Amino acid sequence: MRLLQQIVILLVLLTFTATAHAQQTVVSSSNETPKDDSELSNSPSKSMDQSIVTPVARSEANTGLPQRGATNNLFTRVSNPFEKRTERTDSDAASPKPQAVDPDEWRFQFAPYLWVAGISGNVGIGSASVNVDAGITDSNVDLNFGFMATFAARKNRFIILTDLQYSNLGTDRVTPGPLFSSARADFKTFVLDPEVGYRLVDNPEKNASIDVLGGIRYWHLKTDLTLNPGLLSAVTASRSRAWVDAVAGLRANTDITKRIFLTGKTDLGGGGSHFTYQLFGAVGLHMGKHFSLIGGYRHLSVNYNRDGFLFDTVLAGPVFGLAIRF
Repeated sequence: MRLLQQIVILLVLLTFTATAHAQQTVVSSSNETPKDDSELSNSPSKSMDQSIVTPVARSEANTGLPQRGATNNLFTRVSNPFEKRTERTDSDAASPKPQAVDPDEWRFQFAPYLWVAGISGNVGIGSASVNVDAGITDSNVDLNFGFMATFAARKNRFIILTDLQYSNLGTDRVTPGPLFSSARADFKTFVLDPEVGYRLVDNPEKNASIDVLGGIRYWHLKTDLTLNPGLLSAVTASRSRAWVDAVAGLRANTDITKRIFLTGKTDLGGGGSHFTYQLFGAVGLHMGKHFSLIGGYRHLSVNYNRDGFLFDTVLAGPVFGLAIRF
């Protein structure tokens, strides 16, 4: 009977011990952090790698050779030299390289301008001749109408240049001599200069150039003279004349700053007249890629004296213009 009681007590103790051990196992498993998907997905490969590497490492250890387990990932980050790689930085995207200008592409410039010219010299029709000395500041000089413009085209080093000016100018500052009391002279002048040229010097970095030009200067002039009576009675004369002079010269341009530039032109010639020459110089201001303001001075001289028509004068004065490039 005592033996039966001892067996029952032993069974109760074993049952209590098994129950306590099961509760500890459940608590410990709930406190463990579950593995994420990457760990779960990598665990088979790790175990497989370990299963593969371990025998190799053991065989190398047994043979005395250095172990290669640490070199498995040695070349994983080495780039392929034959693979094309395109890299673009933020600076490249923000500041693209400017496109080169095609030297064989035509470039044009149109420049309307105002030439406030005075006139001085000798003019005459037949036996009536006077001396004219009318400056740009004289109140009795009338510019009734005027239109002036230049047009230039360039392709590589080849240049086409045309200058056109028309003016209707009248003045009372005329000296008719002792035989007349006073006089007045009116001039309608049309001058056309078509020329072609070649660029001798071209420095794009400084925007500097020197061009040689050759062409013609076509004149069409109408002169009206009115000589008021003095010792002689009044005389009125009017005549038109046209002629052509061959001209040749140089033109130069250069930048002195990023916005300020200098330009000039000179030429001389003759043929229809005895002699003609021109001097022009100006300073300009760039107002962007397509526009420039120009201000300067122009001096144009001609000596024509044929068949009773005299026009030996100088036209000179300031020039103001706007250059338009396209």
